[in-house]
Amino acid sequence: MSKNSKFFMGCSCILLLLISPLSWSIEPLRLLNWEDYLSPELIEAWEASNVPLQEVYFDSDQDRDAIIVNSERHHIDVVVIDEIVAHRFGSNGKFLKLDETILPSLRHIDPFWRERCGEYAMPYLWGTLGIAYRNDKLALPPSSWADLLSPVESVRGHIAMLNDYTDMLAPALFQLGYDLNTENRAHLKQAFELLKQQADSVLTYEYALTYAKHGDKLQDLHMAAVYGGDQHTLNELDGDQGRWEYVVPADGTVLWVDCLAIIKESSKQKQSIALLNYLNTPSVAAKNAVYNRIATTNHAAVTYMDKAEAEELGMQALKRLQNKAQLYRELSNQNVALRLKIINAIMNIHESKNSN
Repeated sequence: MSKNSKFFMGCSCILLLLISPLSWSIEPLRLLNWEDYLSPELIEAWEASNVPLQEVYFDSDQDRDAIIVNSERHHIDVVVIDEIVAHRFGSNGKFLKLDETILPSLRHIDPFWRERCGEYAMPYLWGTLGIAYRNDKLALPPSSWADLLSPVESVRGHIAMLNDYTDMLAPALFQLGYDLNTENRAHLKQAFELLKQQADSVLTYEYALTYAKHGDKLQDLHMAAVYGGDQHTLNELDGDQGRWEYVVPADGTVLWVDCLAIIKESSKQKQSIALLNYLNTPSVAAKNAVYNRIATTNHAAVTYMDKAEAEELGMQALKRLQNKAQLYRELSNQNVALRLKIINAIMNIHESKNSN
């Protein structure tokens, strides 16, 4: 997910580099990251007394994973990943094992998030899946995923969905009352039927933030499945008119967490460890959460936020959501294959109807 995740999902991979002027003479530390997912102010502060930091951007989970597999060729040192990848690649020996002996700042991380990222990654930022909407296009804010899947006439043809084998199906599964990670083929078939009925109302299956960056296309978008925090970016792209709002539907959401891991074969392990400890310093974690408008996993960071920021971006937000939130789990290969088949079918239906 948001700058979580997920800032340019569904596009072909483009590697973009931010290079400090010093990096021409000093070999930089290379961070594989979503675009605009780390405060430039904090990067500048880090570089003032450390090696230059060079960001390599990815735009989809699949492209990120491919780069991690070939991390030595790409000279990657630190990566931003989700909790599933943290466990999968960590157990396969790709990441350095992390504990408080080398990362003392881990003591600031809430145990819930430490468990999610496991012993090979450090929790970074967390959020939810929900609906962003234009408050000038809807008489009432959406309250259920049904408002996205069976929309009112004013937003039909103005909806963005997520092109992802978990998150495209999530709204339908939540509306139906099913497990996000269900392996039940009948449940997935019912979700497919809901998505098929919705296809006429969908403008794009491109990630809303990516779609919104194409010229003036944002004006055609009135509602979207997004990650918490994306509404702030949409408002920025919309000229800060405050028209975009975000809601977590009553029938369920996903709690996602992004983690930071160190490539085990990195030649800059010492600097990588220093970077993670720096980013998890409470005052730094607070600034980064406020910059991204995404909640921090660092429970001590709230002491560096004002009351409103702490309410939105601290652990209190987690406590309000846990009763109606589900967590991602690793899916079987057969389940993934079926979900990909469903996604491809929906995309084909949508393209066929738009070409007529």
